[in-house]
Amino acid sequence: MKRLNLQHFAEVLPELPKAPEINYETEAFINTTPDGESATWQSLAALTQNMSQNLNEVLHQVAYYADKGWGSTEVTGAQLTLTLTGAVKPEDEACKYILSEEVMYGFGAARKTHLKLAKGDKYVIWSVTLANITPAYGEANAINALTVTVHGNGKPVTGTTATA
Repeated sequence: MKRLNLQHFAEVLPELPKAPEINYETEAFINTTPDGESATWQSLAALTQNMSQNLNEVLHQVAYYADKGWGSTEVTGAQLTLTLTGAVKPEDEACKYILSEEVMYGFGAARKTHLKLAKGDKYVIWSVTLANITPAYGEANAINALTVTVHGNGKPVTGTTATA
């Protein structure tokens, strides 16, 4: 019986597939001292099960005679909204802040703070308004769900931790 050198075949390795981005690689933080001298960032990771971002773009759509009925679109503005869904965790600092009487039952300035999204060494920081704060309650044997919609106010600040 002929012996084969199997090591010869093992030297040609197939290309590894490209890995997709994993959602938990982006973490959200909320400033729990918006009136303070500096931010107190508390992670929203322990509360968050789902995070959905939308830029709510403002579109200007127009058709010119020269285009013979075909339209064109310009993006003329946007506003970030970020919907967080998860669970109420009463001992979590971010949860305490969001569900505090001052924030949950307050209006105007009481709902304003900052949100930071961080991934790797990159970050985005927005002045935001917290809206639709909803501890859901529900079935007796279920966890208390939490939904918060974060609305951006103005243009965000972007950067990297290397330049911060």
